[in-house]
Amino acid sequence: MSEFERRIRDLWTRITASLSGSAKGAGRKRGESAANLRKEAAARAQQAAAKARDLRDTDAAKKAASALHDLRQGEAAKRAEAAINDLRSSDAAKKAESAIADLRQRDSVKKAEEGARKVLHDLFSGDKSGSTPAS
Repeated sequence: MSEFERRIRDLWTRITASLSGSAKGAGRKRGESAANLRKEAAARAQQAAAKARDLRDTDAAKKAASALHDLRQGEAAKRAEAAINDLRSSDAAKKAESAIADLRQRDSVKKAEEGARKVLHDLFSGDKSGSTPAS
């Protein structure tokens, strides 16, 4: 092998290594970015949950919960519940339920539901590791 061929081969090796490294780096950065977004979303969800717990413990929240309980036990609430049950058992409601079930069987809807389910799981599980794969 001549000196010229060796240098060309050396140059080619460096170029391919550089290109390979930059592609891996770009993929790694994209994965790290998604992981950072998941971590940030999980942290914010935990902050919101903590604030919700704090709010639930206030006197105003306890009074509101008591008032809501009293409303649900009233006669008007019982009549409304009976009316809703009648509506649910009607033919129109059954047709609508069937149409919704048919729509939910579509692949695009299934994929969207799965994506939403994963996001909610990440948010509520408090997963800070970012171990779920980026899509």
